[in-house]
Amino acid sequence: MIHNLYQNLKLENIIIILFPFAIISGPAIPDILAVILGLYFLYCILKEKKFNFHNDYWIYFFLFLWMWFILISIFAYNSLLSFIDSIIFIRFFLFVIAIYYFFQKNDQLTKFVLYSILLSSIFVTIDTLFQFYNFENSTGFKGDLFGILPDGAYGRLNGPFKDFVPGAYLSRFYFFLVLFSSMTIKKINHNFYLYFFIVILGLNFSTMFFAGEAMAVAPTLMGIAIIVLLKREMRKLMLLSITFACLFIIANKLLHPYYTDYKIIESSAKHEGLIIEREFNCPNDEEKKCKKTFKRQPPMLVTLKDFKHSPYGEIYNTAFEIWKDNKITGIGINNFEEVCLNESAYKKFNKISGCWSHPHNYYIQALVETGLPGLILFILLVLSLFRKFKHFNKNKYNIIGIVILLVIFWPIMSTGSFIKNWNMIFICYVIGIVLGMKIKNFKIS
Repeated sequence: MIHNLYQNLKLENIIIILFPFAIISGPAIPDILAVILGLYFLYCILKEKKFNFHNDYWIYFFLFLWMWFILISIFAYNSLLSFIDSIIFIRFFLFVIAIYYFFQKNDQLTKFVLYSILLSSIFVTIDTLFQFYNFENSTGFKGDLFGILPDGAYGRLNGPFKDFVPGAYLSRFYFFLVLFSSMTIKKINHNFYLYFFIVILGLNFSTMFFAGEAMAVAPTLMGIAIIVLLKREMRKLMLLSITFACLFIIANKLLHPYYTDYKIIESSAKHEGLIIEREFNCPNDEEKKCKKTFKRQPPMLVTLKDFKHSPYGEIYNTAFEIWKDNKITGIGINNFEEVCLNESAYKKFNKISGCWSHPHNYYIQALVETGLPGLILFILLVLSLFRKFKHFNKNKYNIIGIVILLVIFWPIMSTGSFIKNWNMIFICYVIGIVLGMKIKNFKIS
């Protein structure tokens, strides 16, 4: 173990292994590390003068998509903005291929990365749960272990992050933990590890739920269902962990004041459309009761029932209307907000929610910002990633790779932007490691 660790004390390996913790710090450090790793990768292949990727079609589609971004900048609403963002998009491509490349050169990376994901996920879970129980009716959720306070929407958990993303973080790493647990239990055959991972996976999923990120919970549930249906040897772990999660969630729904001590004043599908009233002891006179109203996001079912008037319904409709006038070249990378704000023809489609920085769906963003050819290239890129796991029946762990990609690229859900630093760097890291992992060489030690 010590010898293996010493062998991995190289710049590229340290970056890849510690990256799950770097992501927690915010967008700046991960972006810097991604650029460093990408540049070092270029140096390595120029020095070695060899890198065979003839069968990796996803690399070609990534390059084609990048070149299309640059080309359509000529026709963009704001050409300079589109051109700059298109040029620097190459760092995402280099980051993915760099991780993939360094995994091919080091059989031990899989083990160390999985340990890192396990530890970072446990940390985010504990920190976010601490904040979940650090609650007062008069103010809502307070700080996490480091005193980081939620900034913005009431009733949302941010954990150790500055944004409301602990659920997204945990969902993208969830099935790496499933992979790690399945391999550990199989090789060691010890009940302790089975119970350990049941608790870890159960608390992990529960934290996603408490964080209020429906688009983290839904694809994770879908992935669990796929594994339960297709992989008999993983069924026990999945069913026991989700049962533990459901019992833990139900207990908190019944007992936690966030879910119990309030009265609904108004409920609608619009942004922060759920208005509630809470009662608490007055600060200056504890014998009296004070009341205070709060706005928070409506339940997912409320949003779906009146989707047309929800923020997502409005933003998707606005995006399609903009695309109708820019079918081939789109409006240019990262131009959605500018068009939405400055073109009066589209303001009637977002009267309630206003304009957002991006369409909150990768496929719709690709359509409106890069046109129909851009969307086709993006879909081909996604399909080429799935193609790496086409023989999932021959290797029982390949199904995990498919599920991880589904969590990221499932089309019917709200997403971040594929231009924004933190979101895209995180996605590229997940893609790089899921493509590069060498499961057959994995050893627990």
